[in-house]
Amino acid sequence: MGVNESLGAVVKAFPQARLVAFADLSSRMILSSTGPLSTTQEYLDRLCDQARTSFDDPLFSLSVEAFGEPNAAVVMGPDTVRVFLRSDVEPADALCCICDHSIDLPAFVAKIRTTLESITHAG
Repeated sequence: MGVNESLGAVVKAFPQARLVAFADLSSRMILSSTGPLSTTQEYLDRLCDQARTSFDDPLFSLSVEAFGEPNAAVVMGPDTVRVFLRSDVEPADALCCICDHSIDLPAFVAKIRTTLESITHAG
C-alpha cells in the first residue's frame, strides 16, 4: 500500500480525522496529505513547523520524563486536536493530524503509529 492509500485508510477508519499528513521533519515538508479539510501549501508548511516545534520545545522533555512517550505530541485547540507522531526508527518521518475533539484518541494514535511504521519501513 502506498503512502496516499495508507493515509486514506486512516481517514476512512476515523471520520473525525480532518487531515492526516506525512511529513519529512528534516526538510520541513509535508510529502502527502489527505482528509476533508481544505488546505493550502502554506497551511501544511505551518503544520509541519508546529510538529517540529512540538518535538524541539524544551518543555517537551518534561513531557517525555513524565509520560515516557518521546515521539508523540498532542496540541489541544478550541476546535481541533492536533496529533504529531514521529517514527521510532526514522525521526525525520512523522504524521501530522488534525482531528475533531470527538475522536477516540487512544485508538487513533494506535492506528497512526502502525500506519507511520508501515510507511517508514516501505521507504
